[in-house]
Amino acid sequence: MANIYLLRRSFLAGLLILYVVQLGCLENQMNNNLSHAIFKQWIHSREEDTEGVRIYRPSDYNFPPSRGREGFEIKENGEFIRYGIGPTDRRQKITGTWKVEENNKIRVTFEGQRQESYTIQILSCDEGVLKVSFDS
Repeated sequence: MANIYLLRRSFLAGLLILYVVQLGCLENQMNNNLSHAIFKQWIHSREEDTEGVRIYRPSDYNFPPSRGREGFEIKENGEFIRYGIGPTDRRQKITGTWKVEENNKIRVTFEGQRQESYTIQILSCDEGVLKVSFDS
């Protein structure tokens, strides 16, 4: 009888561990719909924009001279950092969070900030270029 009790207890513990692992996998799967290349700092390359599509390049890209550039950083932990253009043409950081809304679409939220929330539709992404469109 004691052996059956221990076996049942081990089985239930195994099910609990499997459930916790599955929850973690589901959360990772939502982020895995995004290309791993997206998790870095991106700077707006406005010279390359087309109608309805904004082009971003990695922060180490050799941009032509400009009076300030805005951008953002998407981190795997759910943090989002927006880099706006300040009064001296230097970047100003605004921190927020992001979540996957749909496939290739993320919602960016700035709690307690003057910045409005918005949605970013990821059109394409690789190591060298990010193409997006924005919705309010």
